[in-house]
Amino acid sequence: MATDDDDLWQALLAVTGDKVATEADYEHGYKREMRSDLLRYVTFMIRGEIYGLPIEQIVEISTVFPTTPVPRTADFVIGIGNMRGSVMPVIDLVQRLRLGSVHRGRETRVLIVRHDDDQHGIVVDRVLEVISLPPEDMENTPGGIGSTRADFILGLGRHRGRLIIILDLETVLAERDFLEAKFRRERVLQ
Repeated sequence: MATDDDDLWQALLAVTGDKVATEADYEHGYKREMRSDLLRYVTFMIRGEIYGLPIEQIVEISTVFPTTPVPRTADFVIGIGNMRGSVMPVIDLVQRLRLGSVHRGRETRVLIVRHDDDQHGIVVDRVLEVISLPPEDMENTPGGIGSTRADFILGLGRHRGRLIIILDLETVLAERDFLEAKFRRERVLQ
């Protein structure tokens, strides 16, 4: 027999669009099939578009913290920050993806990610939620985007009718781009 608590629980979780099994459902033999192939992503906004990174790469989500600029680094490097004793480079994803000028607001966050055994901070406009996507909801990057921009994209996903651009952290934090920017500046200064 359903209780008021069951109804409240159903109402609270209706946002996900999934049926939530109650204790009463289990008493009547309900067995929810658990998918082991679901891919989980932390989603966030940049310039009004939804992006995602695999949840395994995210260490923490933080408010913006102080950074110290470092001379002769790439334009997208904000500086070096210290988060609870961990010193890390902090980059602005808007500039890294060449999506225009930076606008920081109250909802701006820093994704602390792990890459090559180091931590990096990635500034995003707003963090949304963690989503689970089945592999069949993932698509390859379409042609015609241009190789530079397409390199940043691991794939595309669909969630609740919206397109999610899944970023390739390996490319976003590619050391060669940090070094090429340094080399260009050194040539200009000579």
